Order: sequence, then C-alpha cells, then structure tokens
Amino acid sequence: MWPKAVAQLIELAPHVTRLIPVADRFFRNKSETEETHRRAMEAMAEGLRSDIGQATAAHESLYRQLNDQSEKLAGITAEVRTAKAAVEAAEEHVVRLEKALRLNTEVLIGVLAINVALLVIALYFVLRH
Repeated sequence: MWPKAVAQLIELAPHVTRLIPVADRFFRNKSETEETHRRAMEAMAEGLRSDIGQATAAHESLYRQLNDQSEKLAGITAEVRTAKAAVEAAEEHVVRLEKALRLNTEVLIGVLAINVALLVIALYFVLRH
C-alpha cells in the first residue's frame, strides 16, 4: 500500500510544483486584499468616529439650549402662577367691591326716600301755616 501511495505522490509532484506558485499568488493576493479591506474599514471607522463626534457636539449644543429653554419655561410658569394668583385676588376684591356698592346703593335709595318723605312733610307744615 505504501509503495502505491509513494508512486502516486511521485506522479503528482510535477503538478504540485506548478500549483505551489499559483497557491502562493492566491494566498499573497488574499492577504493583500484582506490588508486593503482592513485599511478601508479603518478609514470608514475613522470617518464614523469623526461624524459621531460632530453629531455629539451638535447634540450638546441642542441639549444646552433645551436646558436653557427649560429654565426659562420654569421661570415663565412661576410668573404665570403669580399673575394668576394676583388676578384671582383682584377678582375677589372686585366681587367684594360690587357687593359693597350694591349695599351702598340700597342704603342711598333708602336715605333718599326718607329725605323726600321728610321734605314733603316739611313742605306740608310750611305751607299749612
């Protein structure tokens, strides 16, 4: 069995000698291609890092502006609440003033009616004598 295997290997030796340069070129090209791909991937990764850095910087600016707007909105909310409380207090004051005005008007009408009655009585006594 071994002699047959050795005989077959001897017959394949010329073919193997022709295949070795082809295999060498194939593996060299493969490693060169892999190196080219690796460099391309590194370049793409660097570009992505740069783009992500720019996006992060832009987002930081937006976050800062959003925080500023949130602070301003909180201030405006406080002012609106204060203004609402002041308006409600003013409305209550106006309601009290309207009640007082109604009461004063009723008292004035009553006093005016009494004055007219007293004037009529006084005129009656003056004209009677």
